[in-house]
Amino acid sequence: QAGTDLLPDDLLLTNGRPVDPGQAFPVGTASISLEIIRSVEFTLTLNGQVIDLSSSATTLGSALWSAGFPLLVSDALAPQPNSPLSPGLSATLHPSRQVTVRTSLGDATIRTAATTVGEALQDAGFSLQGLDYSLPPPSDPIPTSGLVQLVRVSEEVLVEQTPLAFETQFQPVADLEIDNQSIVQAGEYGLTATRVLVRYEDGQEVSRQVENEWIAREPVARIIGYGTLVNMQTEWVDGIQLQFWRKLDMYATSYHPAGVGSTTASGLPLQKGVAAVDTRYIPFFTQMYVPGYGEAIAADRGGGVVGRWIDLGYSDNDYVPWHQWVTVYFLWPPPANIVWIIP
Repeated sequence: QAGTDLLPDDLLLTNGRPVDPGQAFPVGTASISLEIIRSVEFTLTLNGQVIDLSSSATTLGSALWSAGFPLLVSDALAPQPNSPLSPGLSATLHPSRQVTVRTSLGDATIRTAATTVGEALQDAGFSLQGLDYSLPPPSDPIPTSGLVQLVRVSEEVLVEQTPLAFETQFQPVADLEIDNQSIVQAGEYGLTATRVLVRYEDGQEVSRQVENEWIAREPVARIIGYGTLVNMQTEWVDGIQLQFWRKLDMYATSYHPAGVGSTTASGLPLQKGVAAVDTRYIPFFTQMYVPGYGEAIAADRGGGVVGRWIDLGYSDNDYVPWHQWVTVYFLWPPPANIVWIIP
C-alpha cells in the first residue's frame, strides 16, 4: 500500500529486527515502523566459475553464508570476509582442502587453500633446506590424493684410509754366506686416503661417491739381503769327504728311459749319474752329490721339475724309485754364473 516493492533478497526490519514480509500486523496495532535494507549484487568466482549473487548482508562473509557458501578458517577469500558488501563487488574463493605431509618423523595433516606443493608445505610449517626435496616437487600442483612427501637430505664427507702394501726387494750382501738371508730394511705399509661424499635421506645412507683418492703416506720397501760369500766346505757323506760350495734341501724323484726315452736335453744318455733340474737356477753340467745316490750331473730338464726339485736318472736295469727330501751338495768348484736365490 505504501507503493514500495521488495526484491527477493531485500531485508525488512521492524524495530531493528528482521520480519517476514508476509507476516500480519498484530491486532490492535494502529501503526508500525518498518525499515528496508536493499540487497546489492556482487559476483563470486569459485573453481573458475563466476556466480552472480545478491544479498542485503553488510559484509562479504555474511553474504556468502546466507547464499549457502559457508567459510572455513583455512579457506582463502579475497577480499577478506569482513569487507563491506558493496554493489558490483567481485570476490574470489579458494576453498581449502585436506593435505597430508609425510615426513620421517610422522604425518602432519592440515587444511589449506594452497594450490602448489610448496605453498602447502609452508602452510604446514615446513621449509625445504639445502638439499631437501619433496614429492611432488614444490612447484607442482597438490596431487589429488592430497599426499606430499618431504625428504630431508644431508651430506657428509668422509676420509677413509686403507693400507698400501710395500714391495719386497732383494739386495746382495758380500759378507753373508750363500743361501743365507738377512733383513736389511723392514718394510712399512703406506696409506691410501679416499675422500668419499656420503648422502643421507631421512637419516638413511643412500649413496657413496668417491671424490678423490691420493697416497697419504708412501710405503717403505722391505729389503732382504742375500748372501754372496762362497767358501769351500768339507763334509763326510756316505763315507766320502766332499768338497762343496753349496748344499740345498731338495725334493728328489727318479726316472728311467722306459718312461721318457733315452736321450736327455743336454744330449747325454739317460743313465745313473744324470739328473734333471730347473735350469733357470742350476746350469747344465753342474756337478752335485746326492746322499744314497752318488754323484750327479745336471744334464736334463722337465716341465714338472721346478725350483728345488731334482729328478734322479737311472737306466732301466738299475732303476730305484725316489720320493723324498734330500740334502744335495754342489761340488767344488762353483760355476762362473751363480744363481744366488733358489726358491
